[in-house]
Amino acid sequence: MDAFENIVAQLLIEDDFWVMTSVRVDLTKEEKKEINKPTTPRPEIDIIAFNLKNNTLFLIEVKSFFDSQGVVFSELQKKSDIQKGRYKLLTSDKYRNIISKRLFEDLNKKGLINTKTKISYGLIAGNVYQNKESEIKEYFNSKKWLFWGPSEIKSKVIKLSSKGYENNPVTIASKIILRD
Repeated sequence: MDAFENIVAQLLIEDDFWVMTSVRVDLTKEEKKEINKPTTPRPEIDIIAFNLKNNTLFLIEVKSFFDSQGVVFSELQKKSDIQKGRYKLLTSDKYRNIISKRLFEDLNKKGLINTKTKISYGLIAGNVYQNKESEIKEYFNSKKWLFWGPSEIKSKVIKLSSKGYENNPVTIASKIILRD
C-alpha cells in the first residue's frame, strides 16, 4: 500500500468507516473467463470501506497523481466491455459486477458483511486534471458513488489536525503542517 492510501484510510476511519487496504479478490477460473482474462492474477481493490450506519461497502480506487496531470474526467466517463485502463472498476460494468459479486460472497461468508449489505464504489483523488473536481463529484453523485477530490481531502486533513493527540502518523503530520 502506498503512503497516499494510508492517509485516505485514516481519513475514512475518521468518517466512521472500517477499512481494509490492498484487498485481493479471489476470482474463480470461470469468473476470470467471464472478464476475458483467464490468466489474470487476483485483482486488487485499493481500499474497501464499510459504513455500518447505512450498511454499505464501498470499493474504492485511490489515485494520488500528485506529480502528474491528475484524474481526467473524460477517462472516468468511458464505458468498456473489457476492463482496461486506470479506472477499470469504475468504467467496466461487467468487471465491476463480477468483482463485486465475488467480494460480497467472500466477505459475507467471513461474517464481515451481511446479506443486506449494499455495494457501492468510489474514487479518492489527490489531483484532478483541469480543476474538474466539481464535475466529477456531480457525476459520482448521480451514480450514488463516493468521490473525494483534493479540496475534500484537504478539508478532512485540516479537521484531523484539530483533533486531540493520537500516536498516528497521519494525525501527527497534519498537526505539524497546520500548526500556527
